[in-house]
Amino acid sequence: MREANAAEYVEVLRFYARQMNQLDRLDLDGYADTFTPDGVTHHVHHGTKLEGREALLEHARKALPRYRDVTARHWNDHYLVDVAPDGVLHVGYTSLVTLTDAEGRVRFESTFAVTDELVRQEGRLFTRSRTIVRDRPAAA
Repeated sequence: MREANAAEYVEVLRFYARQMNQLDRLDLDGYADTFTPDGVTHHVHHGTKLEGREALLEHARKALPRYRDVTARHWNDHYLVDVAPDGVLHVGYTSLVTLTDAEGRVRFESTFAVTDELVRQEGRLFTRSRTIVRDRPAAA
């Protein structure tokens, strides 16, 4: 495993900018299309493992009522990008979700540590695996 070079790192940042923009605009089909057909999303804090685009879409559609009266934004940062010998990109980052209501009040959601595996197919990056863990205080 090696650290991503500058071009790979920027490509990953652009990928996430597009992916999170689709999610924030509630373009669920576009968001799901950024995953491989068999992509896995594991919400560790919920004990939920979604396998495949259809499961991801079903889960996202069920969550839509929660976002009816707010604007969601995903704020991701602290990207660590490593490249495996087979070309798979291993990406770790932190995520904060904000929800803004019609009056402009902002509510912060939990923060998360996210680990992704990105693969290249036909010249494009796709998420093959995503593991999301809600931040919790360290045990004393």
